[in-house]
Amino acid sequence: PRPVPQAQQVRQLQGRVLLVEDNPINQGVAKAMLGKIGLRWELANHGAEAVDRVRETDFDLVLMDCQMPVMDGYQATAAIRALPDGRGTALPIVALTANAMQGDEQVCLQAGMNGFLAKPYTLATLHAMLARWLPAGAGWVGEIRAGTCAPGTTPTSRPAAPEDNPGPAVNPAAIAALRELDEPGSDELVSHLVGSFLRSAEASLARLSAACAEGQVKVLAQVAHSLKSSAANLGAEALAGCYRELEKCAREGRIDDARGLLEPTRREQQRALAALRELLMEPA
Repeated sequence: PRPVPQAQQVRQLQGRVLLVEDNPINQGVAKAMLGKIGLRWELANHGAEAVDRVRETDFDLVLMDCQMPVMDGYQATAAIRALPDGRGTALPIVALTANAMQGDEQVCLQAGMNGFLAKPYTLATLHAMLARWLPAGAGWVGEIRAGTCAPGTTPTSRPAAPEDNPGPAVNPAAIAALRELDEPGSDELVSHLVGSFLRSAEASLARLSAACAEGQVKVLAQVAHSLKSSAANLGAEALAGCYRELEKCAREGRIDDARGLLEPTRREQQRALAALRELLMEPA
């Protein structure tokens, strides 16, 4: 068992943040964290929208997802830095990536970003990163625990196959961390995020299956990448691992290997969905 990190009291921060993120689950988690920290936020669903928002509005910091449709985070960062009158020159831009591969941070810095956060991140790591550029506020966040990733997750490790995984389909520590972001006595955030995932999971798996059948590796990589991040935020770690392997196969052009992973992924998804449905029936 890993030691439980010590909790610490930290001050809220001040400022306006532009959150650039296309995944609804990730959006919900990030918005809840930013609100908990005391920050005002606005949302952009892709890089091109982010460039327009920075052109029109003064922000103190940008949280920039790296992989998005329309315009990715690297292209958006370059466009922001090139805005007229030096508008985007000194604006802090923090990269968000679910890949967490060796060398990713250096790629982000070379692209003109100022910092790097691997998904899924905790409230503590987000606060520590943003505190480098944003001033402290008058209020307190409350006790938060230090850590480098969401409870129980190891984003760079390869998971065990579902049939060899005796652990829970959903890590209760991850759900507990989400509940701490909500208002006291409320379970609205968890209910919303879990409900959103349940409603979209079957259709998303169908898209994965169709992409495998048709050999569409780009679509397969995009869908698996998005699902991986959503599942990890909800503590469905083995399922996130299945999606991660599918994404890896797609990016390496190994479509036959991806097809072989579909059935184990389907079984693990059924296990995770059952656990999440049961979770919604429990009191907070």
